[in-house]
Amino acid sequence: MKDFLKAIVFAGLFAVPFLTLYVENDYFFPFITGKNFWFRIIVDVVFAAWVILALYEVKYRPKISGIVWSFGALLVVMFFANWFGLHPQSSFWSNFERMDGYVSLVHTFMYMFVLGSMLHSQAAWQRLLNTSLVVALVVALYGLAQYGGMIPGSSRIDSRLGNAAYMAIYMLFHIFIAFWLFVETKNKTHKTLYALLAALFTFVLIETGTRGTAVGLAAGVFVMTAYIGLFGNQFKEYRKYAIGGALLLVLGVAGFVVGRDSQLVQSNPNLARIANISLEDLEIRGIIWGMAWEGVKESPVIGYGQSNFNYIFNQNYDPRLYAQEQWFDRAHNIFMDWLVTGGFLGLIAYLSIFAWCAWYLLIRPMIDKADESFTVMERGVLLGILAGYFTHNIVVFDNIVSYIFFAIILGLITSRVGEVPKRLQDLKIDTALIKQIAAPVVTACLVVSIYLFHSPGMQASGSLIDAFREQDPTVRLEHFNQALAADSFAHQEITEQLSQQTISIVRDSSIPGEIKQAYASATESELQKLASNKPGDARIHVFIGSYYRAINELEKAKEQMALARQFSPNKQAIIIQQGFIELSLGNNEAGRDFFQTAFELDENNLEAREYYAAALFYAGDVDAAIGLMNDEAARARFAASDFLIGAANNAEAVGFVQELLEERVATEPSTRQNWKFDPQTWASLAFVYYQQDDNDKAIDTLNEASELIPSFAGIASCFIENIEAGNDPQEGCQ
Repeated sequence: MKDFLKAIVFAGLFAVPFLTLYVENDYFFPFITGKNFWFRIIVDVVFAAWVILALYEVKYRPKISGIVWSFGALLVVMFFANWFGLHPQSSFWSNFERMDGYVSLVHTFMYMFVLGSMLHSQAAWQRLLNTSLVVALVVALYGLAQYGGMIPGSSRIDSRLGNAAYMAIYMLFHIFIAFWLFVETKNKTHKTLYALLAALFTFVLIETGTRGTAVGLAAGVFVMTAYIGLFGNQFKEYRKYAIGGALLLVLGVAGFVVGRDSQLVQSNPNLARIANISLEDLEIRGIIWGMAWEGVKESPVIGYGQSNFNYIFNQNYDPRLYAQEQWFDRAHNIFMDWLVTGGFLGLIAYLSIFAWCAWYLLIRPMIDKADESFTVMERGVLLGILAGYFTHNIVVFDNIVSYIFFAIILGLITSRVGEVPKRLQDLKIDTALIKQIAAPVVTACLVVSIYLFHSPGMQASGSLIDAFREQDPTVRLEHFNQALAADSFAHQEITEQLSQQTISIVRDSSIPGEIKQAYASATESELQKLASNKPGDARIHVFIGSYYRAINELEKAKEQMALARQFSPNKQAIIIQQGFIELSLGNNEAGRDFFQTAFELDENNLEAREYYAAALFYAGDVDAAIGLMNDEAARARFAASDFLIGAANNAEAVGFVQELLEERVATEPSTRQNWKFDPQTWASLAFVYYQQDDNDKAIDTLNEASELIPSFAGIASCFIENIEAGNDPQEGCQ
């Protein structure tokens, strides 16, 4: 029995690093959901087996350290923060896109706790870390195949993680894991291999183009080499290399900064992305942090619960963010994220984990010279990895990969410094009680938890993918209904996807009316549930309003956008939607007023400027509309807008339309708007000249278009013949 339990525990602990390779294409968000569901299930199985094993074996009973206490305190604080937060379900369960929340935090703790209690020897930790290093090598090679174009991917390596930032932090951890194994082994061949792996992982990290993690790597390596250089008296050779490494790092960073504009650096997009870091890059993050702080001031003690930053973001939205992502769900800063989610209690509890690490690795060895929990080399590597990870999190946020490897590092430290409490050591439990009561109860709890907590999400995620793959709209709706019937934590995401499908179905003339009605009924019902279950979320009302607008239920759309505006009063994207709804209802003055409000919130917003100008045309205020085109950026934006040109035509501002169309045909072909080879642009410009009785210019324009666009020559010739004959230019021309 005990051997069987040990096999389960060790198999599970060693299986977790392999999850990095796992991509579940049959689940929604394949790079996220599969890893997370199976991490939770594996950890549940491991924890259950460990509990029973610990009842049998004293040596496997819980090792307690300050890290365990501080992490436990974080769990307690966050439980209450989530329970009393803005939307407890999101806080506890998160969604498919993130798979974060309290459940992930608890499982991270469980994994760390079992690791610290089970892996006692240096050899056991070397086996685990070497296993993870082999997996990381496979992940890196896959990333290099992306880099070389052998496997499809973006310009920034993301490998099996689906996100360059996630890949970067994964590589960061494994660079230091390679350093750790380097100092642990005496085998020179192995040392060479670990050094080469560290170099390979560094290259891959750079090619993710993740600036915060690159800075984290530099910070971590500096901390590691500086610590070894300062305190590694008994490791003279390593100390010499560490001091040299620290100096080399400083010189290398300085040289990189000086040569940041060189051809060598700028010719590599990801290297250039890192090289072009400046304080201006933090401007947007700084605005977001300021918005977060406004929220913190309203609930400073215990925050709003996990996964609820979107409420703060929307309520305190700063109009200067008009060109950024409109629905931030993280502050992208470890301090602000924990302040928002758990208040000062949550932040203090979280930071106390690092404080205990600093105590064990930095302060205690200085006070107690006899402390041999770690060598100087080991302490240097661990301090380096923690410094690098913490620096990374100043501008990024955690995900399943960073959680797993943070847990591994905390488990490693706990395994060396933690102790089994005397009461637990002395506790004697009758074997019969373990077999007849404890084991069955724990096993039953495990089965029930998997069935109740994990299975619904897995079923819903799979059914959602089945819906996307199904061609028959009736069967597709059945899959959507199955996903909803699973009663998972992803109701919002499923409803949003169903709504998008319904919009396409309603617009498809080939689909029978009863099927359209079935989709519309299901969607409306779920949207109402969503709004009821998650009050105060501006995004939900924007989504519902957009849905109603798409199916031409404009009064309902207007109502929903007004609700969204209540929860995010300064977000231009919402106000612009309100303007379009009013225009669609024929309320031109009301539409103009909304667009004016959006524009005046930040006059640098070219999109709002464009729509405001168009609304002014529709409202009959031609001079004011033309006056908004006051610089080259506005001119380029206006010229690219069919909506604005249509509004100007409606207002009979022919000269202005002419100016915009002339701007179009003067645009270089290399730009995104390749107007120079667009027949419609030339035809429209010729027609404007014709409207102004300038037939010569109209004919010259059509002739020039014929030379540039040979396929247009026949129609252009027909237009010219009509103009010369005094007929309507388009008469008889196809």
